[in-house]
Amino acid sequence: MVNQRFTLEEFEALFPDRFASREDLLREYESFLRVFEQLDRSSVPELSIGQKAEIFRRSWQGQRRSRSLRRIPFTLIRRPAIAFAAGIVLGCFLTFTATNRRLELVPPVAAADQPLNIEHVGRTQTYTGKAIDGLYPQIENPKIVLERTERSREKRVLYGTVDDGQIYVVWNL
Repeated sequence: MVNQRFTLEEFEALFPDRFASREDLLREYESFLRVFEQLDRSSVPELSIGQKAEIFRRSWQGQRRSRSLRRIPFTLIRRPAIAFAAGIVLGCFLTFTATNRRLELVPPVAAADQPLNIEHVGRTQTYTGKAIDGLYPQIENPKIVLERTERSREKRVLYGTVDDGQIYVVWNL
């Protein structure tokens, strides 16, 4: 196995602004290289298969214990049934709190200020308000009457006046 060493530029990039002068950087880099040269010359005894297996077993069991103690909350959340139940409980809680409080984001509007007023009388519906005034600006006091009959389709009729109330308008829509 060939060990690749850091070049001086790479070593300097790893430790930016760590050394006061260029000489300190060179001195540290040379000591870094000497350590690795000594490691390359030292011999490492070969481990038996049993020793390798024992080292692996110890590290695996130690890792499992430490991982399991730290991540108990995360392992519970990852289970689909628990995550589903937690979502249901959280959703019920949010719904309960939202419906029990009377949140009035928009203040109540008087009937005259509403953009659309709907009156129901039998099978007819009468629509009046600012929205209808905006649709038909040339007609004074416009109102749309929607009449539902059993035999035919719905009939929509626009009622209003023109010329300061002198001419009455009836228009089938």
